[in-house]
Formats: sequence, C-alpha cells, structure tokens
Amino acid sequence: MSADIHESSQADFAKAIKKSRLAILPVGSLEQHGPHLPVSTDSIISEYLARQTASRLGAFLFPTINYGVSFEHAPMLNISVTHSVLSALVCDICSSIAANGMTKIVIINGHHGNMGSLQYIAQDLLGRVPAGTSINTIHYWHLLKEGFDHAGEVETSLILAMAPQLVKMDKAEANAKKLAKSKTAYSSLTNAPGSFTKITGNGVWGNPKNATAEKGMQLIDEIVKGLSKTILELDA
Repeated sequence: MSADIHESSQADFAKAIKKSRLAILPVGSLEQHGPHLPVSTDSIISEYLARQTASRLGAFLFPTINYGVSFEHAPMLNISVTHSVLSALVCDICSSIAANGMTKIVIINGHHGNMGSLQYIAQDLLGRVPAGTSINTIHYWHLLKEGFDHAGEVETSLILAMAPQLVKMDKAEANAKKLAKSKTAYSSLTNAPGSFTKITGNGVWGNPKNATAEKGMQLIDEIVKGLSKTILELDA
C-alpha cells in the first residue's frame, strides 16, 4: 500500500517513512489532445500510472506537476512553462523530498516535451541533496511494446480505461495530414514551437478510432509492471 502524501498527516508520514523511503513524483502537461480527449491527458496518465506503481511498491506518492513544456502545440491550447522553470521546480521539489528523509526519488513523466527539462535533474541537484540520494526519471512510453502516439489509439485507450467520462469518441479523428517522414525527423521537428499542428494538421498523431478501454487496461498492466521492475532495478 502506498502513502499518498497529499492526504497524509505528520503522524502518518512519520509512521510510513519507517517502512519506505521511495518517493514517486508524476509530471504531466496541459495541452490539446484533439477534439476528443481532455487537455489534462498527460497528467491523468502519469498520475494514474504513478499511483498504481506506488501501490505495488509501497512508495510515497506526491501530487502531480500539471504544467509542462508544450509550446510545440501552439497556436492550439497549451498552458506551458519554459524548460528552465520546469527544471527548477522539479529540482526544488526533489530537494525538499530528500530533506524530509526520502533517499530514492523517481519521476514518472507523461509528456514528450518535458524530456529535455527532466534529463539533468540529478546532475543539477548535485550537492543539494544528501549523498546517496537516488533521483531518476522514467518516460512511461519507453515501456510500451508498440509505437507511441498523441491522442491516437494508445493515449485514447489509456484514458478510456482511466477516465472514460472525459472521452468524446464521437469526435475522434485521425491525423489530418499524412505522416510520411521518419520517426527520427519528427522527433526533432516536434521540438520547435508551433510545429505539431503543422505536422499533423489537427493536433492528433495516430488513429483514436481504434481505441478501446480493454486495450487501455492491457496497456496499463504492461506499463505498471514495467515501471515497477525498472524502479527495483535502479537499486542494483
């Protein structure tokens, strides 16, 4: 059983930290996910996966950081912070977590645009946290066997399983433009502000019409098992 720090008292925390010093911090974003998914999709996914993983490992679960680096989605809806702001915020939170006695911190990232900001958190915290403190970031889609998307079959299936009341399947549509370039090219292109809509035509990458809640549950099981295994491997 995990300890949800958001709901814990000082006494709860003092008791729980005797059993675990592992903290899990989900990070998401607020950005368009087509006409059928909420802008909070990445945050919903990262928080759900973090909660399930924390429960498996008996870890502390910290509140989700809901703001990410999503300028690539302009002019469509995105509520973004700069790379330096996100990095500074995560560093400060991790420093405080470590100061309260937790020795292993795992950041579960739900948004591709956050990768650059989160890559060097451990290096930036050198000298700011007690020696022996472990800080790592896992991008959950790296644990998927199939290709990732944006508001396509994978993300839509996940939200159908996690929060079906927020999905408008009658409005689901595939990317409006053909995706003809290599994944390597697109990975670089989507770092540029305003690029995502130009590439996809409508802000969707993939075909959400093939999504199902059943597939979402299978993906959740696959990812949570992978997260749990990876986090345990970080002790090696």
